[in-house]
Parts: sequence; structure tokens; C-alpha cells
Amino acid sequence: MDIPAHILDAVHTSSDQSPPKRIKSISAASRRSPNSAHFSSHYQAPFTPVDDVSSESDLEPEDYATDYTTPDSSEMPDDVEEFRDREYPQLKGKTYMDHGGTTLYAKSLVEEFSADLISNLYGNPHSASTPSALAGHRVDTIRDRALRFFNADPEHFDLVFVANATAAIKLVIDCFKDHAAASNTPVWYGYHKDAHTSLVGVRESTKMHRCFATDEEVDIWINSGGLGGPRARQLGLFAYPGQSNMTGRRLPLNWCGRIRKSMHKAATYTLLDAAALASTAPLDLSDPATAPDFTALSFYKIFGFPNIGALIVRKDSAHVLDSRKYFGGGTVDMIIAVNDTWHAKKETSLHDRLEDGTLPFHSIFALDHAMNVHERLYGPNPMKFISHHTAQLGKQLYDSLSNLKHSNGMPLCRIYKDDSAIYGDPSVQGATVAFNAQHANGSLIPYEDVEEAADDQGIFVRSGSLCNPGGMATYLNWSPAEMKAAYAAGHRCSNPTQIMLGKPTGVVRVSLGAMSVAADVHTLIRFLDDAYCNGANQVRLSKSLLPLSLSAPLSPPASPGPNSTLSPLNIPHALHVPSLHHSNGPTPDTAGSNKIPEDGVWEATALPQQSLPPTIEPERAKNPPFNPQDYINMRKPWEEEMRKQNPQSYQVGMEIKVRETEDASMFSRNPTPSVKARKFGRSVVNLLRTKSHFADSRYGTTDADVTFTTPAGTSKKCLALSTLTEKH
Repeated sequence: MDIPAHILDAVHTSSDQSPPKRIKSISAASRRSPNSAHFSSHYQAPFTPVDDVSSESDLEPEDYATDYTTPDSSEMPDDVEEFRDREYPQLKGKTYMDHGGTTLYAKSLVEEFSADLISNLYGNPHSASTPSALAGHRVDTIRDRALRFFNADPEHFDLVFVANATAAIKLVIDCFKDHAAASNTPVWYGYHKDAHTSLVGVRESTKMHRCFATDEEVDIWINSGGLGGPRARQLGLFAYPGQSNMTGRRLPLNWCGRIRKSMHKAATYTLLDAAALASTAPLDLSDPATAPDFTALSFYKIFGFPNIGALIVRKDSAHVLDSRKYFGGGTVDMIIAVNDTWHAKKETSLHDRLEDGTLPFHSIFALDHAMNVHERLYGPNPMKFISHHTAQLGKQLYDSLSNLKHSNGMPLCRIYKDDSAIYGDPSVQGATVAFNAQHANGSLIPYEDVEEAADDQGIFVRSGSLCNPGGMATYLNWSPAEMKAAYAAGHRCSNPTQIMLGKPTGVVRVSLGAMSVAADVHTLIRFLDDAYCNGANQVRLSKSLLPLSLSAPLSPPASPGPNSTLSPLNIPHALHVPSLHHSNGPTPDTAGSNKIPEDGVWEATALPQQSLPPTIEPERAKNPPFNPQDYINMRKPWEEEMRKQNPQSYQVGMEIKVRETEDASMFSRNPTPSVKARKFGRSVVNLLRTKSHFADSRYGTTDADVTFTTPAGTSKKCLALSTLTEKH
């Protein structure tokens, strides 16, 4: 829309005023706290605030560098600690570590946005009045600027404003379904196991879907030209997250370009969930040939405010979205509603055909101010700086958590990470750590208890399943049968049973953001040490955090990978801890067994063996070997008590396993299983019965009738095998 010059002159945004200058005194370096020392060697170049912060950014597209190298010294803003108190006063006395949920908004963002709305009159962009024309023109300008923020050329990409990343994902699959119906082309859907629930839910829109359990499966699928994917005369869509919202692992971004070149049997499009990735990393869409066809993201995860999202569409792939049947106000040029059903969609642009109703134009104006403030605080290349800043803090956090130990040497945290992830390298790992805390004997501490205890101390993290079902099943080693059994026993994501079958049903997640500082990490580590290790790490924590050596090689302790197996509740967990005794081989170096990496955050001192309580070793030596009969004897009084209180509750363990295999109508989408499925189910049931009564039979239990419930509600009796007792 062409806006007359006299109308544009009437706009008086807060950007017309000179932005508040950050005063940097000569003695600023001397006033920095010890926690910011590891940035001092990189942030010494003076930074001049951006003078022009209007809607039309002066930055050229090439200024939005997106590589993962250390930013140039000329692009370095002041240390985050120097403006954090001023720009983020809501953090005073608090430690916020849930930036994966949302990051925080700056004070100047709210002030400038407020001043903008107070100074100017904006109308509905769908109207033709002067205030409406102003609003419509500014929305179009901010749309182009948002594309440039991601280094996307408006000639090759379009941006559709939506509520959030989930709304963007839903819009894509809705359009795909309508396109498939119009062209009589079935939709095949593939997704990565690290996908957020919003991506997993897309599979319910099609009968043909596949979950890729590893990166290697994706590579094999691509290299094979789509074997195991969509067939000829089918429409394919492959979706995956740019960063796991559970572990922070960053997935390969080159899959999109490779899929576009390799898939020849059927047209296969790519959908990138960039919500987690774009919060602390630059998103480079400069090359349309390798960029995703569709990119979903949420702006509040990047700037803290406003609460809107976007779907970035590669224009060469936009035709798949044009067959959407639904239309709303503003997306059509003509509608016949009486005596006929005809309408004509807008043909000006893709976003005009997909943005139903009135846009949240006030929130879009706030996005303009958010980008202004981001550039002023974090430099002309804000995401490049934030990526480097959070990568170093993420490594410090991981090293610190890895080296928290109980007095007997048992690590406090079970950290979940991919084997290939390296903290400190932002190309493969974000500033997110997922872990579970454990007692000195290896038993788990409920994750919600950790979150509540931290909350009481003003430390805010997140716990639970994190809307990442594939990651939870992989890293916590939950099989589908066990997950169904947990659900049948009452576990819910919204009301969880925190520990079941000796395994956690969720994790504690700590995620860092642009305004995080080393003091936040130190506060969390001190809390965990005091609350769960009884100050066993005070010797190391009493000294100031040492600066990180950026050039030193990373040498983190081992972490459980996707194929690792967690130990049961009462069996000590051996992850990250060298053995205290070696029956064979040379005597281990006790000074190095607990040594902190030199580039870690604590001084490289060891926990001396002689400092351990002298009673620990004798007590551990007196522990008898595990005897199954002892476990049965301890369990029987509890079962008798449960039988008295509720005659049905003591059989819940067996009945869950029987129901999950026999009752197909409860867990299967097909209420009438095939003959092959029924045969397989009966074999599983027989195996479960044998295992359930193996312990009783081997200890002389006589033949007895075991009652279980069938799907039809009738009771059957299964005779225990006396021959099993004789053989074993």
C-alpha cells in the first residue's frame, strides 16, 4: 500500500528519539565481578549504540552474519553484566534459568513500545483511514525487516505471522491435507525422534508416517533417495527440530538441501522447527537452495516479547499451501454466501492468503522495537554474539554439574546428552542441560522436588517431560509397553508419577539465554551442593570461578547416550565416576580420579581418598549380595497390606501387563487386531506369566491357580508349571 508522505510524517515512534546511550566509564573493567572474568579478553572493544533504530534498518543483509565463529572484536557489545541490572530489573534477587520456555524482555523494549502506542494513533490495517493505512504500512515494513533478521531475501521468502511455532506447524499440515485432497495425492510424514510434541502430533493427520530414531537413519534415508519414505504419486513432508528442546543438541541443518536434491520418487518438503534454535543461535536462510521449505518459530523465545510467531515460507514451495480450503476475513477478494458458494482468494502474496482475520498489529509493532533493542544491547550482529556468549556459559554449566559429587564420590547428576554433543561448540550444542539428581546411594531424587526446592531459593528451572516424548523415551530408556503401563497406573504428563519401575518419568532442565551470566550458574551449583551434597563440594566452590579457556580442548566426563541404560533405584549409578577399587591392573591415580578439567569452572583439585569417612568402606563391604528371596520377603507384607486395603490393587502390576497386550481396543487404533497380532499378543502374555511367577516357583511354591482379567472382563485361571520348579 502506497502511503502519502504527509501520512508518514505523522508517525512519531519512539525510534525517532535518540535511544538511551549506555554510559561506559573508564573504570568499567575494574568494576566487573569475578564471574565475568572469562569474557574480559573478548569484550574489551568499545561499542557504539545504533543511532538509527527506526523500522527501516540500516543493516545490509550481509551484516547478519550467521557463522558460528567467535564474533569480531569490533562487534562486541559491553559485558552483559554491565547493563543487566538496568535492562532486566525483574531479575533482581532471582536466578532465571528457563530460557527454553521463554527468554526475558528488556525494560527499554517495554518503555519504547509503550511510548510508541501513546504517541501514535493506529487503526485496523483492513480499513482505509489514515490510522489504518499507517498500521498496514508499518506491518509490511516490519515483515521485511523480520525476514532480514534471519538473512532471508524477501524475493525468495515470505513470512506469515501466526500465534506461535505450533500454530505455524498446524498451518502447514492443514494446507498439506487440503492440497492432497485437491490433487488426490496421499501425504507421507516423517519426523525425528527429538521432535517437539507439536511436530509429533502432525502424524495423526495421515495414515503414513515414520519416526526416525537416529540421525544415521535420516542420513541413510536421504542417501538412498527416499527408500522407506514417500512412494511415487505421494506427497512427502519431513519435519525435525533445529535444536532439541530437551537436551539442547543441535541437529544438522543441511538435511533440507540434501532432501531437496536426493528425493526423486516423490516430492518431499521439509519443515524446520526453529523455536528452540533461533532463541540463542543465528538462523541463516541466505541460500534458498539449502534452506527449509517451511520454518516455524516463536519471537518470544528470541526477544521475550511480543507473544507472536512466524512461518517463513520458501516461495518456490509456496504452491503446496495455496490449496487451503478455509478462508477468513482479509484473505479473500470476493465471497458469494447467498444462493451460491463461490469465493476468490487474494493473489497479491502468500501471506495475504494465509493470515486470517485481523493481525495482532500492536504485537507486530512491538517486534520492531524488540529488534531495535536487541541490536542496541547485543551489538549489530546480536544473535552471533548471543550464540558465543551462551555457548561459553553452557560449557561452564555442564562442567559444573558434571563435577558435583557426594562425599562418597557418587555424582549428584545424571546428565543426558548425545554422544556427539560438545558443550562450548554452538554448531552442535545449545546452552541447555537436562539431568536428574540422585542420592549418594544412586537412588533418584524426584525431579519436581528439585524444581520446587530451587524455586524456594529464587532459582527457576523447568522439570517434567518437556513435551519431548521421543527424547524422554530414548534417554530415560522407556519402552512403549512400559509407557502404556505407566499411563494405566495413573501417570500423566500434567500430573506425573515421578519415578516408576525404578526410572524417572521426566528430567530437570536448565536453559540459559542472552541475559544469563556466570553468577547464575554459580548460584545453581551452590544450591545443589548445599541441598543434596551437604556441602561436599565446598572446597572447590569456596574459590572464585576461574575464566574459561576458550582454546583448551573439551574433556567433559562421559554422559549417558541414547543407548545407555540407567541403573535401578537402589543400585549405585556408575556414570561419570571412576571405580573406587580395581581388582586388576595398576593402582589408579587417586589425584586424577576426581580431577576437574583445567578449563572447568573450579580449581583442578581432587577429593583426597583419605578425606572419606572411615566408616564408608566397612559399611559397603558388609552389604550382602542381592538375594531375590529377600526382595520377595520384603514385598509380601506390603502386598498383604495392600490386599486388605484394596483387594484389587495388589494385582495391578500383572494386570497392567496382561491388559496392555490383550486389550487391543484400549491402546490400539484398530479395535479388532489381526490374527497375527493376536498370536503375538498371546505369546507375550505367556512369557509375562512365566516371568511373573518364576521367582515364586523356583523357591518351592506349589501349583496354584493364578487369576487374571481378560479384555472382556471375565476371569481365567492359569495353572503354574510344577515342572518349572523341578527344573530350576
